[in-house]
Amino acid sequence: MNILLTTFWGLPQAGGVDLYISQLKLGLERRGHHVDVLSRLPDGSGYTVLNQKRVIPRSVITSLVTPHMETYFQYHLPEIDPLIREAEVERYCFEAGAAYLDIHSYDLIHAQDVISARALSRIKHPRTALVTTIHGYLAKEWFYGLEAQGVLKDMNRRRMLWHYASHREQLGIMSSNETILPTQWMRGIMEEQFSISEGRMSIVPNGFDIEGFLKQMNAYTEVCRPPDRKVFICPARFDVVKGHVYLIRALAKLKRDRSDWVCWLVGNGGLELKLRELTKVHGIEEHVVFHGLRSDVPALLKQADVFVLASLQDNHPFAVMEAQVAAKTIIVSDAGGMPEMVAHDENGLVFPVGDDEQLYQHLRSVMNDQALCDRLSHQAQSSGNHRWSLDTMMAQVSAVYESALHHHRGG
Repeated sequence: MNILLTTFWGLPQAGGVDLYISQLKLGLERRGHHVDVLSRLPDGSGYTVLNQKRVIPRSVITSLVTPHMETYFQYHLPEIDPLIREAEVERYCFEAGAAYLDIHSYDLIHAQDVISARALSRIKHPRTALVTTIHGYLAKEWFYGLEAQGVLKDMNRRRMLWHYASHREQLGIMSSNETILPTQWMRGIMEEQFSISEGRMSIVPNGFDIEGFLKQMNAYTEVCRPPDRKVFICPARFDVVKGHVYLIRALAKLKRDRSDWVCWLVGNGGLELKLRELTKVHGIEEHVVFHGLRSDVPALLKQADVFVLASLQDNHPFAVMEAQVAAKTIIVSDAGGMPEMVAHDENGLVFPVGDDEQLYQHLRSVMNDQALCDRLSHQAQSSGNHRWSLDTMMAQVSAVYESALHHHRGG
């Protein structure tokens, strides 16, 4: 088959969507399919079919789309919120960019978000089936960001923006022939919040090339762990939804007990300066290392003792999967689908979202009890190797594709 993978987000990037696309592309090509990838450029300056190196500059598209959008808003929606106006302009620009790049030759399009799903459903060839994977609760994540910016204090504006975000999410999901969800938690959200019928959704946990990951894990890195210190690692973008603030608070409490540890924060994002300042406020700046965005995360993970993720919301993070395969002691919040991946006191430790006191207690436990660490890490690796293979994911994805093609063409 000719398959197009697409996302509204810029590629390449750090994060689960990029990794999912690369693993999905690898799995599909191993099965003999031709695969292209359509996305925005990382800096937002254009739209591209990555592997064909075809690009259309955003400036070309905006010069065509924006005047029409502004005229429409002026006459029909003069009081539209600026955030909604901006979001709609970006969505239509993505749609126009995709149309310019020509998406009519594909048997199936697999979108990675509700925005690209809605856009491509409007311009794809009638014979092309559309599948969407939902990687997260976009409306809620958007609101976390807006709350952090302090723009949701007015309740009327808050209700209007939530209505828009929810409607955008529902339209994107309903545009697809089939929807893939990595977790039961995400299916519950779709059913309760957006009234999506269970028959339109398939649970397919993420998978990845474990053999390839192990090669990366054993590759060279110039970073060396400090002697006689326990190493915590948190590989996550610096975004409010990843909960770094709670991790830093917990580490500050741990510092009162003992100082034979260091925490590696691996990633980048808009909150970096705030997080750096927070480590200074709590007096732990010498214990927290900001490694930035790196390509050798598996090799860093190998050197770490404990993996920590304090997310306020997460669906099925690849970082947890990799930590399990790497046999790390794992501590995560109970956000989203993570309790489906980590069972408390079986293959990791789980704490309530935003509870830095309980996170501190877990950090303290793994510092004081090596037998606990050994048991949890062994169980993590055993369950990870069994559950997250790429072949397992691809068999289930292929079944969803066949169902989408059957129902689409039958309809």
